[in-house]
Amino acid sequence: MAALLFLSFFALDGVAHAQREHTVRSGQSLARVARRYEVSVTSLAAANGLSRDAQLRPGQVLRIPERGVHYVARGDTLASIARDHECSVRDLQRLNRLRDGSTLRIGRRLRLPGFDASEERQQAARRWGEPRNPGVAVLYRRTLDRRLRVRLVDSRGRARRVARRRLREMMRPRLHGRNGRLGPLPPTRLVEILARVSDHFGGRQITIVSGYRHSGGNTRESSRHTQGHALDIRVRGVPNHAVRDYLRSFDRVGVGFYPRSHFVHIDVRDRSAYWVDWSRPGEAPRYQRRGQAAPGDAT
Repeated sequence: MAALLFLSFFALDGVAHAQREHTVRSGQSLARVARRYEVSVTSLAAANGLSRDAQLRPGQVLRIPERGVHYVARGDTLASIARDHECSVRDLQRLNRLRDGSTLRIGRRLRLPGFDASEERQQAARRWGEPRNPGVAVLYRRTLDRRLRVRLVDSRGRARRVARRRLREMMRPRLHGRNGRLGPLPPTRLVEILARVSDHFGGRQITIVSGYRHSGGNTRESSRHTQGHALDIRVRGVPNHAVRDYLRSFDRVGVGFYPRSHFVHIDVRDRSAYWVDWSRPGEAPRYQRRGQAAPGDAT
């Protein structure tokens, strides 16, 4: 039965993905291999056409799933996959081009929101270049006249404590200058997303246009800028629409696109949101409703 599932998986999907391989040693189980590579037993089994309780034999070669993908196992539904990976069904559908009511085949490879799977990384590297030091970002804040090179995440992609403190310094309100009052520490997820942005675009300099802000003027008290949970950024040499599209691949983020300004907004939140604002710098927001054409004076 396991062999049949294995064959049907490759016959159905039939796409070669760059993956690691592991040669089974005596006494190893699926659970032990899964722990070593920090993947789930379910995904490891499904990637190899095996049941969760399958016995492994020495010399057997297992494909190790890439980080950020899920292989459909028996009994999986979009709802259960979304729940297990803390994302929304809609984001799963959008990322994998699935329609409502789509049937999930056992062994099907699904991309997870907020992750760069191997082929996406390769495409980004061809277009934007490879980062020299993955996890290291070059940040610039013009209003502070400061440039910072900082390792944002550790080898497992987790935000470093010192990086949160350094980023907080770069996010301070612009009117307060280099010695002004600091805001709260940025959330770990915001730091991790910033690291992913840096890596995706080849380690290019990221300009922080705005970070922590006090309420007042065009900044509402409910703005995530007032909580230190938001950034307005641009990436050197990269069109804002490309930055926007990449940011929208993450789950549980707010992405704001400002065609008449020179930045893209990113914040972390519980439910994803996207908006387009046609206002010019210093103007009150001019939001474009979903399905609505751009304003007549759009330039």
